[in-house]
Amino acid sequence: MPATDDPDRTPAEPARPGPSGNEATPEQVDAEFARIVAGFDTPLTTRTWPAGEEPPAGPPAPAGPVWPAGGPILNRPALTGDPRGVSPGDPSLLDSLDTFGSGLPDDTPDEFVPPPPPPLPRVPFAAIVAVLSIVFGFVLFFDTRLLPFNDRVSMLFALVCILGGATALIMRLRPGDEDDELPPDDGAVV
Repeated sequence: MPATDDPDRTPAEPARPGPSGNEATPEQVDAEFARIVAGFDTPLTTRTWPAGEEPPAGPPAPAGPVWPAGGPILNRPALTGDPRGVSPGDPSLLDSLDTFGSGLPDDTPDEFVPPPPPPLPRVPFAAIVAVLSIVFGFVLFFDTRLLPFNDRVSMLFALVCILGGATALIMRLRPGDEDDELPPDDGAVV
């Protein structure tokens, strides 16, 4: 039996279960949807809510629509024409984009020629000797037979070359003086 023929059922009740006992059949769903759509504009004549949830007593609800038949009353004049306030003869944004840059000269600028790079700084002779000393020290450290000395003497000479070259490079670093700008302090300020 379709759901619309059930006189005991109020509009707020859900569809009754179908033949499987836990879900409605597609025909029942379609019939319930058609009943809801058909009853959309009809005023309520029966109470569809529980008795404890009665609306407060007051003036009766209007029977018809709340606004006049012409539509809702708004506190502004009716719009006529283009709502943006643009007259038909005004150019649009697209017209402005089409003419963008039309007043610029047509000649192409000369090709950019970058300035010549500055010359590379000269590497001091002491820095070259220090780096070569470190490289020779590492080579001698891993192959102590390159020199005609005892392995222990060659190892000691390799360590002296590595440490001496590193010390020479560190000593060549420019010391900071009072004129140098200090980096900004990014630490926490208490």
